[in-house]
Amino acid sequence: MKTRTKIIIAIVIILAIVAGFALAGWLYIKHLYNKMEFKPLDETDLGINITEVETKKVQIENYTRFVIFGSDSRDADNQYYGRSDTIIIVTINNDTKHMTFISIPRDTYADVPGYGMTKINHAFAYGQEQLSIKTINSNFGLDLSQYITIDFTGMVAAIDRIGGVEVNLDDAEIAFINNGVDADNKIYGGAGKYVLNGKQALVHSRNRYVGRDFARASRQRTIIISALNKIMKQDETEILKIVDDLLPFVTTNMDINKYKEMFLEVAKNRTDYLKDVSSVQIPSTDYGYDLMLDGVYYFGYDKDLAIKDFNKYYYNIEEKQPEETETVTTQE
Repeated sequence: MKTRTKIIIAIVIILAIVAGFALAGWLYIKHLYNKMEFKPLDETDLGINITEVETKKVQIENYTRFVIFGSDSRDADNQYYGRSDTIIIVTINNDTKHMTFISIPRDTYADVPGYGMTKINHAFAYGQEQLSIKTINSNFGLDLSQYITIDFTGMVAAIDRIGGVEVNLDDAEIAFINNGVDADNKIYGGAGKYVLNGKQALVHSRNRYVGRDFARASRQRTIIISALNKIMKQDETEILKIVDDLLPFVTTNMDINKYKEMFLEVAKNRTDYLKDVSSVQIPSTDYGYDLMLDGVYYFGYDKDLAIKDFNKYYYNIEEKQPEETETVTTQE
């Protein structure tokens, strides 16, 4: 066989092998995606103020954004039975690989379209993800259109598979965990750093009695980020097994065809994406206050400052400080 012919055949074989691996990987991703429940939204009714968003659009061209909902339902067969126990907006800067987790307190006083002023997490019980996203957008000037709803009981298996998550606990948090788990999962010791298993982490993430709801939102972000960091340190085979465990507990409207390149990019450069992560709460307690109406507690706040924070952490818009002007005096 002539050398030229051999080279051509070799190139064809190499291309076939590469294509085969790519196809196999993509088919497996589709297999995982099919394990989730796909539920679309009416994108014409998401409370997005197009004019307001367009003025910020130049800042957000290469971002991926979605909101994570966690239901507080105790009904294993119906994740929509309760309100949204968790509301965390995730933003990914695909250029800098910077990730930001923004949690919204569940008691935030907000205008839920069709229901008036109430707690923001009530929107999930009234209209599931559709109304929840519409409420967030219309109150804070956002353009969210994608979501992932997680039954956090699914996190138990994932956390156990990676050998637990490392968190700092105080004495009150340890007591709360011990009150919510059986004897085999109790923690023996004082305040300090612990590796929590799945059951312990689930109870800890639901704790809103130690430090109120703001502390719980911080705990949830800490557990998610800690779990992500540990998952991404596993080899590719183990990551796929973890994802395989978690996906049956996930409902989403995210189109895998739209994001397949990004998914592969994140998997390939997972260390870069997780080395620079921000975690914040909006509205912040810095400008928030306790609000009691008819005997019901709400989290009140300065709405203008909340929108300013969303502009910074969601749209990546830093407000320019006014320039100092030099005062010149003249002598007559």
